[in-house]
Amino acid sequence: MQPNCLILNLSADKVEDAKTFLRALDNERRPEYARSQARIGIVRETWFCVETGSPMLVATIEAADFGAAIAAFSASNDPFDMWFKAELANCTGFDLNAPPAATLPTLLSHFVA
Repeated sequence: MQPNCLILNLSADKVEDAKTFLRALDNERRPEYARSQARIGIVRETWFCVETGSPMLVATIEAADFGAAIAAFSASNDPFDMWFKAELANCTGFDLNAPPAATLPTLLSHFVA
């Protein structure tokens, strides 16, 4: 599996919105989330809220092909995927429907027991 990360700025007035959004993934939206992740090839995704200094959302994501998974998710019009992308954009301003051209982070170390 190919691990990767996503780090997004979060305005202080959106921290509670982000927490509500991400709690929904673990609760009422869990079945839809699982189907979406399986469809696009993500096998593990973990979200963190970092509130030291300027708040940030940090996700660790594992997929066989991270680039292909993000491309599939960005192109998706599935109702859950559209909800997810709208919530993420509301909290961070990051639009996964039209992500900016970017270089993927460089993996420096990865340990699996």
